[in-house]
Amino acid sequence: MSKENSKQGYPFRLLDTFGRIWRLFKVALKEWRSLRAYQSLAPVKTALLRANLEIGKLSYHHPVYVRRVEEFNQAMIHLTKARWYATEASETHSKEDWAKAFNNFKQAKEMGEELLSRLTSGDSESSGHESSVLIREGNEITFADGVPLVPEICPVVILKGSDFEMGYQYARQLVDIFGPWILAKKANRKFTDEQLGYIMEWEKMIAKYAPEILSICDGWSAGATDAGVPMSYLDVLALWTGDLPPEVDYFGSGGPRMGKVPPLACSGVAAWGDATVDGKLVAGASGDFDATYTVTIVAFPETGNNFIFTPFGATGDVPLIGGVHLFGHPGMNNRGLAYVHHGGTPKMIEPQKYWGYGLRRTTSILHILRFASSAKEAREMELSYPIGDVGLDSGTVGGFYADSTYGYVLESRKDPVLIREAGLMGETDFLYSANSALHPEAKQAKWMQERAKNWRWHKNGGWYPDKFSFFNRYNMIYYGSNLRSRYFFDILNQGLHRIDFEYIKMIYRKSGVMPSGAWKKNASAWRKTGKWGEISGANASNGTIGIMKPDNGDQGRYAFCVGPGTRGIGPTSPYFASFNPVYGETNTFWELRLASSPEEVTDHSWKKAAEDIQEASEKLGELVANEDAAYQPLKDLLNRAEREFKTGEQFRDSAAKNTGEDAIYVLARATRAFTRAQVRARQVSNALFPPPRTPEDLKEIVAAMTGQDIMIDGTM
Repeated sequence: MSKENSKQGYPFRLLDTFGRIWRLFKVALKEWRSLRAYQSLAPVKTALLRANLEIGKLSYHHPVYVRRVEEFNQAMIHLTKARWYATEASETHSKEDWAKAFNNFKQAKEMGEELLSRLTSGDSESSGHESSVLIREGNEITFADGVPLVPEICPVVILKGSDFEMGYQYARQLVDIFGPWILAKKANRKFTDEQLGYIMEWEKMIAKYAPEILSICDGWSAGATDAGVPMSYLDVLALWTGDLPPEVDYFGSGGPRMGKVPPLACSGVAAWGDATVDGKLVAGASGDFDATYTVTIVAFPETGNNFIFTPFGATGDVPLIGGVHLFGHPGMNNRGLAYVHHGGTPKMIEPQKYWGYGLRRTTSILHILRFASSAKEAREMELSYPIGDVGLDSGTVGGFYADSTYGYVLESRKDPVLIREAGLMGETDFLYSANSALHPEAKQAKWMQERAKNWRWHKNGGWYPDKFSFFNRYNMIYYGSNLRSRYFFDILNQGLHRIDFEYIKMIYRKSGVMPSGAWKKNASAWRKTGKWGEISGANASNGTIGIMKPDNGDQGRYAFCVGPGTRGIGPTSPYFASFNPVYGETNTFWELRLASSPEEVTDHSWKKAAEDIQEASEKLGELVANEDAAYQPLKDLLNRAEREFKTGEQFRDSAAKNTGEDAIYVLARATRAFTRAQVRARQVSNALFPPPRTPEDLKEIVAAMTGQDIMIDGTM
């Protein structure tokens, strides 16, 4: 843009800015209690993060460790209740629910601050706070005083059959796991004629490009209704599409979502070929948001490929963000193809003249995993779809796919077409992405062109702002994302030729380094400069982590952890969206195999649980009872693992006798019990022999097992 045009456009840009401020003011006026609740989150999450950082310095061997973890969990229960009541009140406008929400925010903050004080002072006394009443209400999750807690271990659902049958089974299993409330919150919606018109336009796109999704919606509706929650086809379809038109501006600014579209923060990595030990693909991804009520889906459709996928929310919601059309990651199929990550939202590079109706991202992901056999096929399918709702962060197609020979990140699908492949940023058979565009030609994005002088490009980190600004959304997102991208390049490049499944796990356990000194002083400096020690992709915002080793066959491995891979891991900034404390944090992965049938998935989870329990028992046997503070709490964990294992065996035996349509539900229950057993047993082993958190740790473990040193960054 010339200086002359820039000057001529200034009054119009100023008017546009004032217009956006006025619209935000009207939103704030209408939803002041919601804004107050949002503001209440910051001090609570900050207190809990700082307390958890201190807990992370301890271990089960420390006499107060278990007590402090329990106190942390009690504070987290109050935070969960606060958010639950705030969400209810924002929908019902109940003054009683608002009062409950703010009271629980207050209690969570006070408990977090007291816990932090006790930890930093070395006080060993109990806090003395009354514990919440925890019960199970005929399903598989825990409730605190009637409020559902986010499962500490991600539940698994198994689907098999026609599209209708899989939708039916999905709804039934959600009720089995969570209870009727999870579907009831999405049922019996009253749509305006205008909303119905928007939904129908989205439906036309699905019917043309991924019609199987509509049959899944039909089945979901029937399954919910038969489970006691009458849910219409439109109720379900709206979860996939939303009930609003495509955006006309970036991030919904100026549109119907004004002020309600915070970006999704996440990351993903993949390595194959010369980068890995055996040349096969391994990949991992984190969802950087508050962990919520979700499931991992293992699907065996009548047509197409078998696949695994984890949405961020089982009915499509993410805390603070709201409905994201069942968006999620990672996923893989039984042809060796992986959907790793969204590939760097926000990108928003395609020109606005092409924006409009298209496919929501998860609709495209599930269709591609089901019908594509390679990353190159996935790429061509993505390029063939309409450009879609580019202005909404999760609104359209374009992601990060890989197999054992090729990977790509699709950053723009038209004018320009930008396909980021290994080598462009200096990679050798690996790729990574966080929350920004990395391709050097991404500078063609209109929003970046408008402030072209502010943007710089790094050979490994991609685009970042010349000057950090806490008050500019793009600026803050791209600044932090650039640093995480550099971390991923460095650690993947450091492990070149030696990357495997465990190396990817290690990447998501390796904490950054926080700045030394007082929190408030460092936070103040960060708001001015963006500087915050050494940044890692493994951080306190990780709400979920998935690790994959796909296979063109029935040996694909998929591991999943709720929350960060390491307790007390550092945040990427002092901004409260950079840390997402978790109730009952396990820091542990269960593992599934994408086998050839549901029965074999269950059998493998049984075998893995048995191995994990045996290993935990042997390691715990090396401790002397009553002489180590770790013994009894770890023994309790092992007992929980053994109880879950027995429960799983009972369900598995029952499934073997059941040849009817209910067998799939029993197999799924067995698998969930076995994955819970895996995690509890692994917690014992990990407490006694911590898993690797750095490349050097991994080198030592491999050397101890093989008697041979391995190369790390060119050195022995």
